[in-house]
Amino acid sequence: MIKRLFILNTDENRPWVKVILWWEFRRLLYNFLLIIFGIFALTILSFIVKDLWSFFSPPIFFLMWTGLFLFLANIFYTSGWIFQLITRNSSNKFINRIRPKVFIYGLIFSFCIELIPCILTGGYTLITGERIKSQYADFAKEEPAREDLIGEYVLSDISIKQLDFPDSLVNKMSYKLNLDMTFEFNYFPDNNFDLKDYEIVNAKGTWKIEKDQGSWVIPMDFDTIINLRTSAVDDKGIYYSNGFNINKEKPPFEIYKIIGDPDSWEGITLIKKK
Repeated sequence: MIKRLFILNTDENRPWVKVILWWEFRRLLYNFLLIIFGIFALTILSFIVKDLWSFFSPPIFFLMWTGLFLFLANIFYTSGWIFQLITRNSSNKFINRIRPKVFIYGLIFSFCIELIPCILTGGYTLITGERIKSQYADFAKEEPAREDLIGEYVLSDISIKQLDFPDSLVNKMSYKLNLDMTFEFNYFPDNNFDLKDYEIVNAKGTWKIEKDQGSWVIPMDFDTIINLRTSAVDDKGIYYSNGFNINKEKPPFEIYKIIGDPDSWEGITLIKKK
């Protein structure tokens, strides 16, 4: 039964229609096995790549890539019966030896393609000793104590470079979370939708912590915002619900401010001042 399922009768007198039908009747099986093995490969990859599913945000991208892979795989599958028909009268010993098992070899090859991400990411992890992860992989999943968040934060070295932040302002910039649940921004980069597009502001208001989509964030309720370039004062009040994310699972915590589209992974990191 298994032999009939996977191994083709390569009798050269067999009608070409039966060869094509043999392959087409197994196309559904081929796709089913690809999906099952794909789930297995993704499971392995999830142990190698930290927070794997954040790479597939929004989920429509994952569905699109899956659809593209299956489309290309089925084009490849069609080449199986084309190969069978082209070589049916071949006298080459090697070709005649592999022809009955082309379906099996093609299936194994497809499985190997699905394992490539596991092999590449696993190799990277073994060589560097670090897991591949998105910017959002270290967001705090457990509620942090408020007293561990209180203090003064400054821009990380990487964020200073990303922002091309003026040297004259680096030591003046601060982000303070106070014990009375108020906050103060001094010479803070207020970005729009690009890391290099920002105004320098001073601001005051109140803060709290809450859970948003599985991780903990710091909603900011601004009372006043002063643009230091134009001296414009905004005292109408702005509520920023989930742009400031708590990074790491234990102190000292970092704060990651998302810039623009969350799916772009762009943002700046604030570290606690020593």
